[in-house]
Amino acid sequence: MTYLVSPDCVSCAVEDGVAILDLKSNTYFSLDEVGTSIWDRMVNPASLDDLTNAVASEYDVAPEECRGDIKDLLDDMLKNGLIQVV
Repeated sequence: MTYLVSPDCVSCAVEDGVAILDLKSNTYFSLDEVGTSIWDRMVNPASLDDLTNAVASEYDVAPEECRGDIKDLLDDMLKNGLIQVV
């Protein structure tokens, strides 16, 4: 399964993260630095493994330590319509 940023969302960099506007619901969301790293990678289709390996490498953490948190974030983004499965 791969994930992609929803075409109904626009985002912009803020202080140390990203602000996202869902144009369908007119709701704003924000992500911290790690969330922004994940968000930026989903401009192109990315799998959970792709995202886990990238975060583990970028933040020098074991993949098994961050995989669950990334999965939770993806589930939350899906639930709120910020990303889609492709």
